[in-house]
Amino acid sequence: MRRRWEKGMKVLLAKKIEGDGDAFIGYAVVDKALSIDELGMEERDMCRRNGWNTKIVFSRLVRLQPPIPIKYTPVGKWPQKGALLHGAPISDEDLNSVIERASIKINY
Repeated sequence: MRRRWEKGMKVLLAKKIEGDGDAFIGYAVVDKALSIDELGMEERDMCRRNGWNTKIVFSRLVRLQPPIPIKYTPVGKWPQKGALLHGAPISDEDLNSVIERASIKINY
């Protein structure tokens, strides 16, 4: 699924965790998105091998500890589950609710 990545866009990062299903493990803020044509040969080849068409550069990347099980967040009440959450828009209110559940936020 192709997206229109924009500077300042917030992205929640999720992965499957043992015992609780899918969980949010962090969030990021988009700085810029580069098309595959804007990349050097090595990155371009890596993108092609993995089926990617865009490199996303983040201005902020934050790890949430502990991981926040999606089922315990407002997103857990959405009709979309699993892979269908990929690319779903989230309100600032719901995003902040997820972020505030983490007891530790590690900036990278």
